[in-house]
Amino acid sequence: MKKRIVSITLLMCGLLYKPSVIQAQAPERALTSPVPVLPMNVKFRYVPQYLAQSVEDDPRYARIEALVDEGRCEVVLLDKTTNRRIVYSTLSRKVDALKANGEDAYATRIDFEVFTLGDSTPLFRIRFHDRIGQVIEWEFVAGQMVPHASPEVISRTDDSGIAFFYVPRRAAAAVGTSLTIGDREYRPEPTQSRARLGTFYATDMTIGQILPGTQLWRVESGSVSLAEAAQWDLRGEGGRQSMLAIKQLYDTGALIGQTELYDPDAPEVTLTLVRSGDSYSLQLMSATAHGNTLWIFFGPDLPLPEHQTDDKTIVTFTVAENEDASIASGRLVVRRGFDTERLEWQFESPDLAKGQVFETGVNLIPKDTEQGKCMNEDCSIRSQKP
Repeated sequence: MKKRIVSITLLMCGLLYKPSVIQAQAPERALTSPVPVLPMNVKFRYVPQYLAQSVEDDPRYARIEALVDEGRCEVVLLDKTTNRRIVYSTLSRKVDALKANGEDAYATRIDFEVFTLGDSTPLFRIRFHDRIGQVIEWEFVAGQMVPHASPEVISRTDDSGIAFFYVPRRAAAAVGTSLTIGDREYRPEPTQSRARLGTFYATDMTIGQILPGTQLWRVESGSVSLAEAAQWDLRGEGGRQSMLAIKQLYDTGALIGQTELYDPDAPEVTLTLVRSGDSYSLQLMSATAHGNTLWIFFGPDLPLPEHQTDDKTIVTFTVAENEDASIASGRLVVRRGFDTERLEWQFESPDLAKGQVFETGVNLIPKDTEQGKCMNEDCSIRSQKP
């Protein structure tokens, strides 16, 4: 474990020390470059309390989750019929942000209570209606909390891509835990062959996700070159807005900060770019939330979308979080066209994700194009014109 911590620390020190040393040697002329947009959608969130229960026999749902933060509860159901996550939240802005990312989300009332039983055991009570009108009631009694000398990383894959749950403390469900969906009641089994992925309670957890799908970004405004204080304002489908800004610029690269506007759960994202000739490529992406950091390392460096480019590249990747130096790895098949990029993710680890393949990508639309206008207008009538 110490070797893992040292390896990540030395690598990060090398990446962050270099720009501060050569900052005074920044190039005299600005380097013209396209917008440095990630061809992937990475989410990273801190969750103070988390509950999960697998549902084997329900005709519609395979799993229920609850994310508890600052007294509010957000519920996630995994739909068996679509293999997609459905999010229920009391916050309209949260729902809007999720919909903008292409997720299924609904604003609804959620009755949520927490009690402490006589032996200091927490009891959670959750009640709400799902999107088809069923009443869902969930009582979760947490067992004895088990701290881990080395936090577990639980991985899950489905149509929502891959998720990494970093779990420093976990407890099994205790007697009294039950889930009622409509007129059917489900209780967790005393033992489960996949207990790590079944029913449990966790605290101080983070959830990292790589979501499949292609993002469409319209460039609202921005600099034509990577220069000090350069900034790009982007608008995506569903009203999603993002801002990219130079944090540091130096001879051999740049640090770019990415901010997701109006997303209450968005982490602090930093892109470490490396300069090669007249172009930049991505060496490292980091996302930080509540003092926890998720890294994705690329080798060779990941090329970014460019104008008038048509090529195919193979890149390897490694995902790390905090002191765990490798929670996932594999290779990317990178295909680029004019202002577009597609990544085919092929996982070699963890074992649960081995053999899994999904695609992410990005399309950049200049501000004044007809396609860019359609992102914020109803183009159905226009498309029907002869």
